[in-house]
Amino acid sequence: MHGRGRGVAGQMGRGRLMPNKQNLRVVECKPQPCVVSVEGLSSSTTDVQLKNLLMSVGPIQSLQMLPQQRKAIAKFKEPAHALAFQQKFHRHMIDLSHINVALIVE
Repeated sequence: MHGRGRGVAGQMGRGRLMPNKQNLRVVECKPQPCVVSVEGLSSSTTDVQLKNLLMSVGPIQSLQMLPQQRKAIAKFKEPAHALAFQQKFHRHMIDLSHINVALIVE
């Protein structure tokens, strides 16, 4: 008498054949955001200060300050720089204000 649950040698795993999907990958090509929104700026934060902060991560294309809303919109040349800025400076304190950095998909 053989042990319980044992099949014939060489047939282990049979009946559960799965198609080989090793080389199949679904890749979505979403547009990467290059634009960041910086909110919660102090009224004393200047565009020069913010520009220096932005350029510490990478080159920017444009910077639009909205002092009435205590906000700025900046566009980086590369999506990776926008992401790096968001990760590095979200909830960062500048001029005694915590800024919120969000990525904007155009």
